[in-house]
Amino acid sequence: MASPNPFLQFVPNRAESVLRRVRERIWYDRTPVPVTAAAPTREHRLLAEAKRDRHRAVAPGSAWGRLYDQRWFHVALPRSSRGDGPRWLEWRDQGEATLYVAGSPYYGFDVAHRYVALPDGVRECRVEGFCCQSAIWHPDATGLSPEGSVFGGAFLVRRDDEAWNAWHELRALFDLAMSVRSKQTPAPPTELARFGQQPLVDQATPLYRRILHLLDRALDAFDTDGIGALAGHLRAARAELVDARPEVRAVLTGHAHVDLVWLWPERMGEAKAVHTFATANRLIGLYPEFRFAYSQPASYRAVARRAPALAKAVRDHIERGAWEATGALDVESDTLLPCGEALARSFLLGQEEFVRLRGSRARLLWLPDVFGYSGCLPQLMRLSGVEWFFTTKLTWSAVNRFPYSSFVWRGTDGSEVVAHVTQNVGYNNRLELAELDANARGHAQSHVHAEFLHPTGYGDGGGGPTEEMCERARRLDGLAGTPALAWDQPEAFFARLATHRDALPVHQGECYLEYHRGTYTTHGALKAAFRGLERALQIREAVAVATGTAPDLTATWRRLVFAQFHDYIPGSSIAEVYAEGVPELERLARTEHEDAQASLAGDRSRSQGTLHAFNPLPLPWSGWVDLPDGRPARCLQLPPLSGVAVDEDVESPMAASVDARPRMLSNERLRAEFADDGTLRTLHIDGTPVALAGAAALPVLYPDRPANYDAWDIDRHSLALGVPLDTPVTWTTERPSPHRAALVATRPLGKAGTLCLRWELRGGEAVLRVTAEVDWREPHTLLRLHFPTAYRGRYARFGAPFGSALRVQQPGELLAEAQWEVPGSRWAAVCNDGERDGLALVTEAKYGFSARDGDLTVSLLRGARITGCDDHRYAAPPGLSRTQPPSPFSDQGRHVIRLALGRYSAAGPREIHPAALADTLFTTPIMYRGTPLAAGLLDIDGAPTLLPAWAAPLERRAWLLRLHEVSGDRGIAKLRLAAGWQARACALDGTPEGPARAEFVYEPYRIMSLRIERKR
Repeated sequence: MASPNPFLQFVPNRAESVLRRVRERIWYDRTPVPVTAAAPTREHRLLAEAKRDRHRAVAPGSAWGRLYDQRWFHVALPRSSRGDGPRWLEWRDQGEATLYVAGSPYYGFDVAHRYVALPDGVRECRVEGFCCQSAIWHPDATGLSPEGSVFGGAFLVRRDDEAWNAWHELRALFDLAMSVRSKQTPAPPTELARFGQQPLVDQATPLYRRILHLLDRALDAFDTDGIGALAGHLRAARAELVDARPEVRAVLTGHAHVDLVWLWPERMGEAKAVHTFATANRLIGLYPEFRFAYSQPASYRAVARRAPALAKAVRDHIERGAWEATGALDVESDTLLPCGEALARSFLLGQEEFVRLRGSRARLLWLPDVFGYSGCLPQLMRLSGVEWFFTTKLTWSAVNRFPYSSFVWRGTDGSEVVAHVTQNVGYNNRLELAELDANARGHAQSHVHAEFLHPTGYGDGGGGPTEEMCERARRLDGLAGTPALAWDQPEAFFARLATHRDALPVHQGECYLEYHRGTYTTHGALKAAFRGLERALQIREAVAVATGTAPDLTATWRRLVFAQFHDYIPGSSIAEVYAEGVPELERLARTEHEDAQASLAGDRSRSQGTLHAFNPLPLPWSGWVDLPDGRPARCLQLPPLSGVAVDEDVESPMAASVDARPRMLSNERLRAEFADDGTLRTLHIDGTPVALAGAAALPVLYPDRPANYDAWDIDRHSLALGVPLDTPVTWTTERPSPHRAALVATRPLGKAGTLCLRWELRGGEAVLRVTAEVDWREPHTLLRLHFPTAYRGRYARFGAPFGSALRVQQPGELLAEAQWEVPGSRWAAVCNDGERDGLALVTEAKYGFSARDGDLTVSLLRGARITGCDDHRYAAPPGLSRTQPPSPFSDQGRHVIRLALGRYSAAGPREIHPAALADTLFTTPIMYRGTPLAAGLLDIDGAPTLLPAWAAPLERRAWLLRLHEVSGDRGIAKLRLAAGWQARACALDGTPEGPARAEFVYEPYRIMSLRIERKR
């Protein structure tokens, strides 16, 4: 009898060889089946409609479709023989597809999901194919051919379940061996050597030698007694290697992150949701322990519309707990670019949908892939019933590692939520030991609680988890030195984590992502259209408040919220998304403006009445109003949310005269002097000089070639290479009226463009308006305006959706140096310590700023490669697209960018705070003929930093006033209301929460919601 094998170092190669041999036995009896198909269509149609189409035979190897086309296939199946076990359908196509059985989605086909067992007796099925790359995160993803999606054929196959199970048993132990091998000292090569000396095991750990010995015995059994003996030995070995007390536990949650738009337009994102839901539905039926979670009610609505039977199955799974609908928001929204009310509406709309889907509000905010997290988020979460927060994206930060995996996130106002961040891994995890080990190592709070969340599955059309992952989860659970594994829902994980709340570290303020800084600026025309719809909805709801109506604006709000998706408004999607989206946003804004105007005018008799000016803002408005019929403009002071007859004595005491001389503008409050090169040289406001430290509004061009992702990034090296614009300037003077004047500096920009800075001053105003009219023709270039000052306080202040953010502007600290481009919700200010004196920069629709050592800058435009015209072309070949942008670079063409400069003082009157100016400067009164209107709000006293931001109708006798504190102050606000009105605190949605009163305590950065109603 031969002696035992003394060379354990040969076992890994042997095991790898057997793995290949066993895998080859899993699928057998492969038979092609005939497939016919209709012609591809750009529009996505339901199966009932497509059944009427004419079908033709489809040959394997043929290519079809243009990007995002839908094509319906028909597969004829022969009658099955009894007793041969289930038949499996194998589908091969570059694109992704959804199998329909008996008219309903049954399974999603993609590069990660090629086979599915067919129900007994099925003689035909339909396949909804899409010319869109399948599972971009999968290692075997191929992209699309230049001719379209290549159809590889359909096949009936059989599965050898004995080989299937043995292969998974062997792979589990082989992977364990390779994982333990990688931790040996010295570490052997990652790849197994195919020849030459094998790494010795004489200095290996006992565990490694033990695993090799057990594998060797199992492989011997395979060679002598076959695959059944192999499986038996492997099961026994696995049982022997289970750790009775594993150090940590990985909570697996089935996950399939679907970008609603990105490398595809909205209709394709909807199709991906159907495809993914079908696969998850199938896995739940196959694996009782499997758990799946999905956010985004927008996707649930799309599935209900496109596949009602599948939507019902999902609801059944939600009721049983196998599927969790969670996430709180209607879409996984960007949290930096929307205004506060738009962000709040995503919570409100989302939670309404979660109540419909699951019977209760979601307790978890699920945002794995967002480009930064505003400090007002914890407060919005708590106001909408959310207690917990999850992301993976903070692990992408490039300079400073986020220090925690589990922590208490305290918002700028003090609101707290329990948060968990996966470190070292993302949200498309493959259930590999290397990924589990990385996540476990990154779990910095493992000594507090031994669980970490591990989202598992392929996203973006990869169908989420696979059968292989479910099998691996059964076999890798708690093997020696590895985490215990168990499927569970995210909210259950957080409920357990929350019991350790008092032992967790605290992080206060924003969670700034040190990456993807270009998303604050890319596609400026899109951001302007988005801001235009925000403003239109603000006006429309203000008119409803004043007229005592409550129109249903849900549909428009859903479209605005959809545009907040984190690859939409940041400008990181393909051209087709914006070719469809920007016109829609502009059309909706026009419609809401027209509806507001019509509501103000009322019936025909009212439309013939006196001319009125309506202030759609919940704070007083002062300024010049252009009148119709050639009448001279009037300077008006308008109460909040009021329509006042223009012919009445409502003229503002603001002086009308503006002095315009060569290189100088002045009124009784402001004087500005300019240099010949078009920059601002001096600025005096209310008799006090603004401490400029050099040429202000200096345009600087930067080479902008990010190392990785054009549309997403502004790299630090670019900002060291900026060149001030020094082209010759032509000056002109505009004097449309005695109360308004402008100096205009025009100059060439780059190789073919122009930059026109229009400096405008109006009578009585203490702000200097700046309009940049840009003909932008520059690829790979960033345009910034610099405003150097002597305001070198430790912090600069930036607008946020609600409140504001303080960020260090003094050089030196790594945390500060990593913030070379930061988000600002339409305003920023540099100041001295104490915030009593500084410079404020206000924008209409610009969001990218920086402040360093007194130099305040705003990013105007980028010439980044549009997504799809860059390295992502493998997934979206431009030759297949029906949408060809005029240029592969973003924002080429004409832009009108409106800004303003003013003095900054945190203690100044509310009306001159930059957060207020961001509304009042760019939202003008609406002229109408009719009768006076008023909503009951006169003003707010004693609260200079409490900003009334939005008015929304609740019902005919009540409306909602949203306020937020913007400078970190506290006090008592005294509400002045008209006779017959009262106010009381309310929830985010307007539900009353206390008695009526006239005084309200406000606190730093706190969002306040008041219900204003007529007394009964």
